[in-house]
Amino acid sequence: MTETDAMPMGAELAGVGDGAQERAVLAEARVVLADRLGCPSGEALQHLIWLARDLDLELDEAAALVVDGGRAVAENPDAPLGGVGRGAVVAEAPPEAEPVAEELLRRVAAADTAQDAVILAALKDDPGARAVLDASLTSSAHLVPVRDADGRVVDFLYAGVNASVDDLFERAPDELVGRRLLRIEPGAALSGLFAAYVRVLESGEPFARGPFLYSSARDGVTRASRMTVRCVPVQTGVVVSWRYLRGEDRMRWRLERAERLVAIGFGEWDLATGRITGSPQMAANYGLDATAGSMVPDELGAVIHAEDRELISEGLRTLFARREPVEVEHRVVLPSGRQRHLWVFAEPVLDASGRPVTINLVSQDITRRRGVERALARTRREILRQQALTAQERRVTATLRRAILPDPESGGVRRLPGVRIAVRSLAAESEARIGGDWFATRSLADGRALMAVGDAAGHGLPAAAAMARMRNGLLGMAYTGRSPGRLVGWLNDLVCDLEPAATGTAVVAHFEPQSHYLEWASAGHPPPVLLRDGKAGPLSVEADPLLGAAPEYDYGTHSTLLKPGDLVLFYTDGLVERRDADLEDGIARLCEILCECEDAEPDAVLDRVLERIGHDRSADDTTLFAFRVA
Repeated sequence: MTETDAMPMGAELAGVGDGAQERAVLAEARVVLADRLGCPSGEALQHLIWLARDLDLELDEAAALVVDGGRAVAENPDAPLGGVGRGAVVAEAPPEAEPVAEELLRRVAAADTAQDAVILAALKDDPGARAVLDASLTSSAHLVPVRDADGRVVDFLYAGVNASVDDLFERAPDELVGRRLLRIEPGAALSGLFAAYVRVLESGEPFARGPFLYSSARDGVTRASRMTVRCVPVQTGVVVSWRYLRGEDRMRWRLERAERLVAIGFGEWDLATGRITGSPQMAANYGLDATAGSMVPDELGAVIHAEDRELISEGLRTLFARREPVEVEHRVVLPSGRQRHLWVFAEPVLDASGRPVTINLVSQDITRRRGVERALARTRREILRQQALTAQERRVTATLRRAILPDPESGGVRRLPGVRIAVRSLAAESEARIGGDWFATRSLADGRALMAVGDAAGHGLPAAAAMARMRNGLLGMAYTGRSPGRLVGWLNDLVCDLEPAATGTAVVAHFEPQSHYLEWASAGHPPPVLLRDGKAGPLSVEADPLLGAAPEYDYGTHSTLLKPGDLVLFYTDGLVERRDADLEDGIARLCEILCECEDAEPDAVLDRVLERIGHDRSADDTTLFAFRVA
C-alpha cells in the first residue's frame, strides 16, 4: 500500500477517533460528577451542562476540565441510599402458621362436606343474628358451627351475610353463603381467628382484634390487608363483623412513602400540652425514635447543632412575636456524630383572640442537596483553576512556538541557493488547537539547501516541546551532510527516546542547485506536490512509518530531477485534512489550485492556495513551504 492509499483510511479513522475521544471524555466526566455528587449519571450530565453554560464553555471543554481536575472524595451520605432506605418499601410479613393450624387445614381439605346442606336446612331462625347483620355498617356474616363425631367444632358454615360484605378476593355474597369458612378463608386458621371464634361460641364472650395484618389465599394467590374484626355469640353460632383497611392503608402507605422519598416530616406542636406529635419521618429527620408517637421541644433542641441554636431561638421569637410563619435551615447532630441539614417551616394556628394555640411544623432533610451544592461548588472552583492552568499553558505554548520558529513575514527565513522560497506558518486561531507544526531551512557547507517540514502529534505544550526537540535536533544533525533518509532515521531515534513519549511526521529534503536533483525522505508525512508545465501532482512513493513508531527503522531516500521553473510544495496535514472528506480529496483539490499558479511567484502561490482551498484556521496549525527552481 502506498502512502496516498493509506491517507483516506487514516483521515476517516482520525475523524472517528476524535469523535470517540470526545464521547469518552464526556462519559468519564459524567462518572466523575456522579461519584462526586452522589447522583445518577443522567442527573450528573444535567449538572455538567449547567456548569458549562454558567462558565461559558463548550460541553466537551467543561467535561475535559472536570476529568483533568481529578476526582474529589465524595462525602458519605447521612442515610444509606441502598438497601432498605429511602425509596425502599418493606411489606409486613404475614404470621407464620402454627403446626396446629397447618394440621387443621389439612383436615379441612380432606373433610366430607356432604352434610353441610343438611345442617343449613335444619338451622332454626335466629332473630339475634338477623338483627346484627341488619344493623352492621361493615361486612358481617352469620357463622354456624360444624362439629365432628366427638362434638368438637372443626369449621363454620356461612349461614348468611349482609349487603355490605367485603371479601378479600371480591367474591359475591352467594359465593360465600353455604360454604365453609376454612375452605374459602384459610387465613382464618393461620391468623388464629378460627380459634377465637370457637372460644366465643363456647364461652359466650365477645372478641375484638385489630387493626392487624391479615392474609389469605385462593388458588395459590395470596392477598393481604390490615383489618379489624369483631365476633359476638348468637343463638345458633356467632356473628362476625370485619373491615378491611385497604383504602386507609393505601393512603397511609402513600403518605409514608412520599414522606420517605422526599424526606419530609409533618408535626403539630400543641402549646397547651407542650408536646409535638408528628409523622414518623419528622422524628427520623431529627434522628429520634419514630415509635414514641410524640416529642417535646427539649428533645429536638438537644440534637440541634450548638452553632445553630441561636437561629432557632430567633425564629421562635419571630414566630411568637409577629405570629407569622418562619422557615429556618439548621443542622442536627446524629448519634453517629454525623451532621444532617434540615429545612424547617413553622406556621402558627391562632384562636379567636389571635393567640397561637398550635404550631404546624414541616421539616425536610436537605443534606443530600447541600452535599450536591458543595460538590458542585468545589467542581466549579476546580474547573476555574484548571481553566486558568490551561490558559496559562496555551499562552506558554504560543510564546514557545513564536520563539522557536522564524517569522517568515519579517525576513526570518534564510535564502537558499538555487531556489526562490516562500513560507507560511499559521498557528491555529483557537489556542486550544495550537499544535506542533514546524519548518526548517539551512544552507549546507557543500552548497546544498536543506528544507524540512514536520508536525509533532497532539496539541498544546507537549506538542510544542516535541516540535522544538525535533526541529533543533534535525538542524544539528544536518551539518553531517548525510542523506535525507539517514537524517530522518536519526530523527526517528531521537523521537523514540523522548520523555514523555511522542510521535510526529516529517519530510526532509536536500536540493543540489548544480544538478537540480531533489533528494527527500518522508516519515508518515503528506507527499510533496510538484507543479510543472501547468500540471500538478504528488510525489507518491511507498510510505515510511511516522516518527516514534518504529525504533531503528531504515528510512529510504528518494530522488527527483527538477527543471528550472518547477515549483515544489511541502505542507502539513492541516491544509488538506477535513473530517468530512478523504485526505486524497484534499490533495487533489490542492493540485487543482496549483495548476492555476503556473507562472506565479512562491509567495503568490501560497496566498492563492490559502484563499482557494477553504483552510480552517480554527481546526489545526498549518505550515506551507514552497520553492521554485531558478
